Formats: sequence, C-alpha cells, structure tokens
Amino acid sequence: MTDTDLGELRRQQARLHHVSEHLANERTVLAWIRTAIAVMTLGIAINRFSLFLLEFSRTVPGGRTVNIHAEEAGTGIVGLGVVLILGAIWHYLRVARMIDAGNYQALRSPIVAAALAVLVLGGASLVWLLLM
Repeated sequence: MTDTDLGELRRQQARLHHVSEHLANERTVLAWIRTAIAVMTLGIAINRFSLFLLEFSRTVPGGRTVNIHAEEAGTGIVGLGVVLILGAIWHYLRVARMIDAGNYQALRSPIVAAALAVLVLGGASLVWLLLM
C-alpha cells in the first residue's frame, strides 16, 4: 500500500465515523420522541380516566367523590410530552452542530431535568391513583 492509499483509507474512515455520529444522534432524538409519545399517552389516559370516574360517581348512588384535578394533571402530563419533544429537537440540532464542528461536549442538565419532571408527574399520578 502506498501513502496515498493509506491517506484515502483514513479519510474514508473519518467520513464513516462522522456519519456514524450523526446516525447515533438521530437514534437518540427518535428515542426521546418515543418517550414523549409515551408520556403524552399517559396524560391522555389519565385525563380520559378522570372523565370516566366523574360519570361513574354521578351514576352510582353513594359513589366516592372524584379528584377534580385529575383532568388537569393529565393535561399537564401531555404538556410535558410536548416540552420533551421540543427539548429533543433542540438537543438534536445542538449536537449535530457540535458534531460538524468537531467539539462535542455532553450537556447533562436537560436530561436530568426531563427525568425529574417525568418522575414528579408520574409520582403525582401514582399518588392520585392510590388515593382515589
């Protein structure tokens, strides 16, 4: 192999590595979008279930009063899903720019904030379900 062949192989390897990094970034944003869809689905389920409980308490004599804030909680969880999608888009674009510039630095705070938001709203939903 000549020096030109080795140089061409190195350039090809660098291009493939660059493409691989972008594909990993795309997989990450798709995982965030799937997570956001799951969070929104949970919010819709809680919202619709609260309507069922409201109607059920009206038709059953002596039925328990329902938590009137469940509908708002469901709406808030759907809102969290929308925020997660917006955050995923922001993160994707930021990482793509850094990959192209060759200076990627991981930013952990948005991921921790998103996880804490899901934890808080999921925990509040659990408490609501247990107290119903």
